[in-house]
Amino acid sequence: MWGCPAFFVIGTSTMKVDLKNAFLPLVSEAGAHLVDIDVRSQGKKRLVEVFVDTESGISADELAAISRLLGDAIEKGDLVQDAYTLIVSSPGLDRPIRHPWQFRRHTGRIARVRWSSQGTEIEHSGEIADVSEEQVLLRDGDGFRAIPHEDIVHAVIEATL
Repeated sequence: MWGCPAFFVIGTSTMKVDLKNAFLPLVSEAGAHLVDIDVRSQGKKRLVEVFVDTESGISADELAAISRLLGDAIEKGDLVQDAYTLIVSSPGLDRPIRHPWQFRRHTGRIARVRWSSQGTEIEHSGEIADVSEEQVLLRDGDGFRAIPHEDIVHAVIEATL
C-alpha cells in the first residue's frame, strides 16, 4: 500500500470493516461462512472480493444467491461510495485457511502450516489427521504434530497432482 494516499488506505480499511460487519449476518443466514474480504482499487472503480464457503463446499447457485444479498446490502447501506465491482467466490487453494471448520473440511489433505512456538516460527507439511476447536493434528512420516490454532501464523492446502 506504499505510495497510496493516506485517505485511500484509511478509507479502504474502514470500508472493509463496515462490509464485514454488514456481510457476516447475511452470509451466516445463507448457511455459509464469511472467509475473507479484499477491497482494492481497480482503475476508477473499487473491486470488492468476498470469499465464502461451507464445511461441505459451496455451489455456484449458492454463490449467486449470496452475491445478490451482498449487492443489495451494499446498495441499501451505501457501503461503497465509488463505482464498484462485487465478486463473490469460494476461496481457492491459494487462499490461507484460518478457521477450525476450514481444517475439518480438508481432513485427509496435505497442509503446509507455519506456527509460532516459544518465539520461533516453524513450518511443516503433513496430512490433516484430526481437528478440534483447540488444535489441528498433522500426520507425516515422523508421526503426529498437534498445533494449537492460536499459534498458527499461516496455513494453506497443498495442491496435489
